[in-house]
Amino acid sequence: MMVLNPLIRSVFNLVALAWADILIAYAMWMLMIYLTDVWKLAFTHSAGIINVYMGLTGIMPLFMQFIADTVMGNYWMLLFSSLAYCTGMGFLTMSTPPVLSKLTGTCGSYEPECIGDTQHILFYAALALIAVGTAGHVTSLASFLGEQLMDAIENISTRSIISAYIGNIVTFFVSVVAVLGLPYIKPWSLHFGIPTICILVATIIFLSGSRTYTYVGPQGSHLTMVLRVLVAAASKLFRRHPADRYELHGMSDCPLPRTRFLRCLDKAALVLPDQSLEQQQNNRWRLCTVTEVEATKLIIDLIPMAISFIFLGLLSSLGYTYFIEQAKNMNHKVGSLAIPLTIFFWFYIQAKMYFPALYFSVSGLFCGFNTRTVAPVIGIMVSMVLGALCCVTAAKVESHRLHVVKSHGLPDKPDERIPLSVFWLLPQFILLGAVEGMFEISAAAFFDLYFTPALNRYMLLFGCVVHGLGCIGSILSVSAVGKVSERGGMPSWFQDTLNKSRLDNYYWFLCCLCAINLVLYVVIRFWYACRSTDAQDQDDSEDSSCCCCCC
Repeated sequence: MMVLNPLIRSVFNLVALAWADILIAYAMWMLMIYLTDVWKLAFTHSAGIINVYMGLTGIMPLFMQFIADTVMGNYWMLLFSSLAYCTGMGFLTMSTPPVLSKLTGTCGSYEPECIGDTQHILFYAALALIAVGTAGHVTSLASFLGEQLMDAIENISTRSIISAYIGNIVTFFVSVVAVLGLPYIKPWSLHFGIPTICILVATIIFLSGSRTYTYVGPQGSHLTMVLRVLVAAASKLFRRHPADRYELHGMSDCPLPRTRFLRCLDKAALVLPDQSLEQQQNNRWRLCTVTEVEATKLIIDLIPMAISFIFLGLLSSLGYTYFIEQAKNMNHKVGSLAIPLTIFFWFYIQAKMYFPALYFSVSGLFCGFNTRTVAPVIGIMVSMVLGALCCVTAAKVESHRLHVVKSHGLPDKPDERIPLSVFWLLPQFILLGAVEGMFEISAAAFFDLYFTPALNRYMLLFGCVVHGLGCIGSILSVSAVGKVSERGGMPSWFQDTLNKSRLDNYYWFLCCLCAINLVLYVVIRFWYACRSTDAQDQDDSEDSSCCCCCC
């Protein structure tokens, strides 16, 4: 029992951080309403701010993982990101008008004239710091929990299952608290302030257990391997390929199949005749093994397919922006009971968690269906089909909403309550959650077929980067579509208010993009399937007359 107590305490400390993360996620989900109601920004302007923030939270984990693996380790990354979280949430709370009104000489009402330069600076600094905190927790929280379970549980898969089980329990109970509690906190300073207090308390709890943690130092990053291969290949760019491929360093020990593309990278494993092998092995930036070269090729080879995921980031940004803006002024009541908007985020999370599990369970029932190899590839396609279905559903619902707005004379009354149940939006939130869940789980299973767990994690984080770029790309999409829709003297699809805009047309446009993205993905997968990647002997001398081999 004396052995388990420190372990239980360590797990509890990390669960406290996860609990605060979930509470913050629910609070930040309402940011769109804060910007449109308090700052009185146009809904497209508000969506642009949130999309940049969401893009940063997707892009930064890859770089945070690299720093954690090479410099800081998971403990220090978790501490650094938690402090950034506390500071960011504190700044966000202070940026609300009543908090610093006396110090800044502004009014304390939730009106745009009460928001001065100080509040603007605090707000944007807060978003950047919260993005850092989110990225750091995504990078290191689960990994650090696994390190604490390392001595007690030797099996890696068992540790992963226990970590996921603990995470699901925490997610469920804290989500219930967030759904039932946060919506009824009307002052925005408290809406952001309570999660601020929670993350501060969680950070203090995390620090209190520092003496009981199991520490694992930086183990090095696989991104360094990719950089080493590129540098080594570039340093031997004008060297000739060897006549016998088995002269490449580590050729006989390579577990990966030899590929015939990107042959210029093979020079990274080329042993130079003017130096001893021992001397070259000591400089890992000049000589790499064939295994490292082939792993780098595989990463580069999958980049074109990963780029086809960028549209899913553009689609997922709708849940934090336009979907919630549509829900804001619809009828929230079921009988006499007012339904909080956060219930839709809860349904979104549930669909994200359980739809992929349902898909992989059903796929395993088909006779001859290879779940491990085929299901992930089809799962990514299913996520794209669900994305198109989500856009169609959203377009239909928005058309109906605009019809109700027009029939009740509300186009010029953006703050009036629309006599249409908010539950019309429930299908599109569920579909959006299913899209993200299917994509994340299927992509993880797909990369798991080709990479070791460490490399697989980096590929998933690269997928997060693409997802983040898609969120930021949503800004360009709205801007371009808005300008094109103005041609011919027609009004833009995006006006100052939602009731005057034609968001349904934009959803149909996204549906078309989703169909194109699906076709692009199928074409790329077909190209991969048709291309030969077997390790047949090839006459390397046919290119030996060239100083620089074409990739």
